Amino acid sequence: MIKQTFINLPEDKKNRVVEAIIDEFAVEGTNRISINNIIKRAGISRGSFYQYFDDKVDLIEVIVHSYLQQFEQKINRVITASRGDVFYAYEMSLSVVENMGKLPRDRAVFTKLIYTMYDNETVVAQYFRERCNGFEEVDRIRGRLSRQNLKSRDDDFFLDVNNILLTLLRRAVRELYLMDVEFDEIRKRYLKKIDIIKLGAAA
Repeated sequence: MIKQTFINLPEDKKNRVVEAIIDEFAVEGTNRISINNIIKRAGISRGSFYQYFDDKVDLIEVIVHSYLQQFEQKINRVITASRGDVFYAYEMSLSVVENMGKLPRDRAVFTKLIYTMYDNETVVAQYFRERCNGFEEVDRIRGRLSRQNLKSRDDDFFLDVNNILLTLLRRAVRELYLMDVEFDEIRKRYLKKIDIIKLGAAA
């Protein structure tokens, strides 16, 4: 479990530790993460490390939430500009994720996370299987989306539409980072599927 001592760190030191974890995962990935390397990269002691984290699974949580927070910041601008249009937010989400993976380090991290999340022998899978109970970032994003352009403003309908669109996004992201397909082709298919959902859900 990530400890409160890490959460309470000054932002510059916390960011230095997060960057060290991400750098190490990009190079080594999954179960070969070296705590020694992270300590050296971050300029902290081993004792400090264990005041922040219990184990390597905590490091996956740090990585996942770091990228989700970046995604939240970027997609919030889209939501604000479109006044919460749920379809436009999901249409743009794939481009946001693709743009976040432009740098080789980030692309390596995304690829390793997605590739290993269902491999039960990895710390990535262990995190998603045992410790992940949803993402507050996703909940906050959903809370900013409008129901104005939906056929129904019912809670269940709104959640169902979001869950369907989120499933489409996850599949497209998986294609983007695991398959040898051009982004424009993935995006074209993704947008076509969203248009189909619009036919049944838009007002």
